[in-house]
Amino acid sequence: MSPDLTIALCLRDDESRLADMTRAAVEVAETLARERAAGEWTDSTRLPPPETGDDELREEPDPRDPRALDYELLALDESSRDNTLSVLSILHAKLPTLRTIQGLAPGTAVMRAARTAQGRVWLVVDAPFEPEHGLWAARQVFCGDRAAIVPGEVLAVHRNLGQAALGWLTGGLVSAQHEVEHMLESHGQRPAWSPPRERAFRARARLFVRGRLGRLGLGQYDRRG
Repeated sequence: MSPDLTIALCLRDDESRLADMTRAAVEVAETLARERAAGEWTDSTRLPPPETGDDELREEPDPRDPRALDYELLALDESSRDNTLSVLSILHAKLPTLRTIQGLAPGTAVMRAARTAQGRVWLVVDAPFEPEHGLWAARQVFCGDRAAIVPGEVLAVHRNLGQAALGWLTGGLVSAQHEVEHMLESHGQRPAWSPPRERAFRARARLFVRGRLGRLGLGQYDRRG
């Protein structure tokens, strides 16, 4: 049976930040598991979807204990030149839920995540992130939104939408956020959207530039500094 949640860590020369990214990812997953076990929210992704006329979008009901939440950590490394792979090998011994895919071309980690992730809900990050932001985004999708975005920081998306929007994407997190938003807009929908407070002009400008890179064929440069 597939996990409920995939947290995809998109990496490139992130040795110094990998421990923080992984720690935040585990905190998000374990907090979500505790919350659902306590009945704090209902996982709508386990319910049969409404009739849409498209059988390919329908999923079988999940027979597992509805209080349990299984997750996987997916580390996607874009040919790091530092010691990221060595750090990942150490983490593997501590985290049985961690899977690693190595040697990816720059700008292809999100694409590979979309083709590899097994969870019904995906949380995609490319740098250390606030666990509260990851929790908010993942909860939104578990509770019924198709996607949730904290600009430049996290993207949460339902598997069906992620596969359709990101399976051929060349670019990083911001490019992925834009692609998901555009696909939803084409169907008259919107993602849940929560910008961090007090975002400076320079940060907004950086997000704009990162979003344009993918459209210009320079998605390999869509990276958070």
